[in-house]
Amino acid sequence: MAERKQKVSIPLTVLSVLIAVIVVFPIVWMVLSSFKPSGELFSYPLHLFSQDPTVEHYASVLAGGFMGYVKNSLFLAVVGTLITLVISSMCGYALAIYRFEIKYVNLVFGVFLLGTLIPGETLTVPQFSVISALGLYNNIWGVILPVVTTTTGIFMYRQHYMSIPLSFVEAARIDGANELQIFTRIMFPLGSSVTVTLTIFSFMWRWNDYILPLLVLSDQKKYTIQIAIKNFIGNLGVDWSSILAASVLSILPVIVIFIFLQKYIIGGISASGVKG
Repeated sequence: MAERKQKVSIPLTVLSVLIAVIVVFPIVWMVLSSFKPSGELFSYPLHLFSQDPTVEHYASVLAGGFMGYVKNSLFLAVVGTLITLVISSMCGYALAIYRFEIKYVNLVFGVFLLGTLIPGETLTVPQFSVISALGLYNNIWGVILPVVTTTTGIFMYRQHYMSIPLSFVEAARIDGANELQIFTRIMFPLGSSVTVTLTIFSFMWRWNDYILPLLVLSDQKKYTIQIAIKNFIGNLGVDWSSILAASVLSILPVIVIFIFLQKYIIGGISASGVKG
């Protein structure tokens, strides 16, 4: 039996390594190409490593006010993530704890899940109309507020809270704790793995968002990183060197966060699928 498992695991390991190489290679190529002079990017034959590495593209991007775009993206990602955590954790708590106490709670959750079947592109025009009607056009809050509610976050918290015995809540009520105290002091701390996982996902979603900021923001000083990278594409050509350098800078925060917190992602996903 052990020999059979070993024979099966070897091909799977090789396949996993090949898939990892295919996924990682474009990122490695982008990073190495960002240090190449503009003349080397399309030279033939292509070289993985630069013959004359330079950091002038990074200096040019930073001198062009790139850090201002980083601040805008950070504000969007951090504030949007905090609001998402509050809404998702509270909704998940209500849908899990009151599922036997309030009628039609499970039906409400089903409606939330049905919302995931609607393609996001179909909501673009209604979202823009609401944003304009609220006077949030060309305002960073017009990018944050429309997407603070995520069914993924609500689902993760609900599933995790359903794995916690209701006796915890009942005991706290007997001791005189109100619902806010039960949520903030007992249930929310127990969902720390889900909180970390959703924090990472939410940060990545907003950091990489392109369509909504492009539609809402018209003032260049308010641009996020992804829109700023688009500005390197002009009518007379494409500044590929600057695009590569700016792209590397834009993915660094996400990569660093993922490297240090990847174990929490696995734990959070596992915790959110314990009980259905």
